[in-house]
Amino acid sequence: MKKHFKASSIFVLVAILIVLPQLVQHSIILGGDSLFHFNRFFDAEQQIVHGNLQYFMSTYGFSQSGRIVNAVYGPYVAYFNGLILYILKSWFWYQIFTGIFVSFISGISMYYLLMSNKINYIYAVFISSMYMMTYGVLNWITEQSMLSWGAMIVPLGLAVAIRLIRDREQPINIIEMSLVTSLFIETHILSALLLIFIYIIFGIVSICVVTSKKKLFVNLITSIGITIVLTSNIWLTLLEIYRSNKILAPFENEIPFQNGIINFTHDDRLLIIFAIIFIFQIGTMFFKITYVNFVNLVVTIVGGTLFLLTLPIIPWNYLFSHIPFISIIQYPFRLLPFSECLLLMGFSLTLTDLNHKLLDFSDAINGKLVNNAIKLTFFIIVSLTIMISQNNVYNVSLQWQSTTNIVHNTHSVEYTKNGVQLKKLFYSKDLGNALRYIWKPTPDYLPTKDHTENLHPYYQYDNEIVKNSSNKKEANKNGLRVKWMSTTNSYHNLGVVKYSDSNILINGHKPRKGEYYITDLGTLMVKSKLGRNVANISYQPVLFTTNMLFINLFSWMSFLVISLFITLKKFKKRQPR
Repeated sequence: MKKHFKASSIFVLVAILIVLPQLVQHSIILGGDSLFHFNRFFDAEQQIVHGNLQYFMSTYGFSQSGRIVNAVYGPYVAYFNGLILYILKSWFWYQIFTGIFVSFISGISMYYLLMSNKINYIYAVFISSMYMMTYGVLNWITEQSMLSWGAMIVPLGLAVAIRLIRDREQPINIIEMSLVTSLFIETHILSALLLIFIYIIFGIVSICVVTSKKKLFVNLITSIGITIVLTSNIWLTLLEIYRSNKILAPFENEIPFQNGIINFTHDDRLLIIFAIIFIFQIGTMFFKITYVNFVNLVVTIVGGTLFLLTLPIIPWNYLFSHIPFISIIQYPFRLLPFSECLLLMGFSLTLTDLNHKLLDFSDAINGKLVNNAIKLTFFIIVSLTIMISQNNVYNVSLQWQSTTNIVHNTHSVEYTKNGVQLKKLFYSKDLGNALRYIWKPTPDYLPTKDHTENLHPYYQYDNEIVKNSSNKKEANKNGLRVKWMSTTNSYHNLGVVKYSDSNILINGHKPRKGEYYITDLGTLMVKSKLGRNVANISYQPVLFTTNMLFINLFSWMSFLVISLFITLKKFKKRQPR
């Protein structure tokens, strides 16, 4: 236990060092995905503040539009971040804390992967520290991409996958596989889909080497069943809204080769130190510099293949246009966290084998000297990587010091205030203050009509909802109340989204046919009466979905309690009497 505590302390220190340039400059980093996720977590935070939990509707964030986002995009993770924001009450300290948290957990999960594969302790600490500074993990600090929350637990997923080929007697630990896969689905669905793809690859290999195929399939089916129950809140919500709505899919990237691959001269997606390590690892396998065991061989081949797919040597534009389902990844560099983790895992296996040779060699000279030389080498490599990572964080943090534009990534970002004015708003005690003056009109998961070929979702969302200032919106226990004044009997844009299961009351009664209609983007248009008008909008899921959400919470609590009991029981058996 002492060595695990020491390792954890090192990971905390590395995480703090990574965010130090942002901390020193007291900067808030407004990256490519910041504003989208800020709205998600602000909505969750305000629901906690007011004790008004609306699982489906956004009643505080996203311009109080009532759109469904968190329910299909990691609801538990959203409420977890909302709780952090509620406690810290500051966007700056929220970014600092979550930057340290994501980095630290990524180190812990990598450490778990390596130690479960019996990697030398020194190597495990070294490789885990390095993984904390890979692009997938660091991207949360520099861009606030949820890819990082997936990358944070990628090593846990790969621990499950590698077990399939390492442990021929017990290739599947039901608790481990069920828990890890469920965490992925609850955190980041795209990462979960990539993990399942990895499972399939390692599962095919496992079928060829396990001692009992029957046991493998029984445990697999059991794990799938438990995972389906634990993640029922995600699947049921998706079925709920896709069942009776035409939902606008997330952004489709038509030019992945131009903006979705690793480009050494224009981005920092792959640090040169990692490139050297990966090339070294792949080279040791091809040239047989050292003994490559079966696990190392499979890990390096899969990791190396994924790594090659992120380089500008694959015709991704052609593949996206001719094999549509592939385009779900949007950017090929999203394969990088899995390839980085696999190749670092393979590198640690290679180091472990080389360590045995070094020990044999050190017996002939000074063993302590060789051991200290290895530690010094690792210290130098980690220190250099920390310095490079700090430089990347420093560069993006520097934007905050501008007096004219504090937004690091302005792509598709709209704002009515910037520079010093916007900076003051982000430091305001009202966490939603700044979000009223800067936004990213991302239209994901909005309900659209059929035959909307001329729909311009970003532009229409921006004008129909975000820039619509003619309404007074209030969150209540049922959803949203919208008030407006009208001098005519014309149709009025409420700036609120209506799904098929949304309920509306207009001036105290259910609207009749002709009293409202829905725009191509799902925005609610209501026929006004002269003078003061009030509309109430709520979302009422089918009873089965509501009941299953409560069952899902109970399932998680039961599963965690049972898992803890089994783990403690096994731990006690291992203790010497």
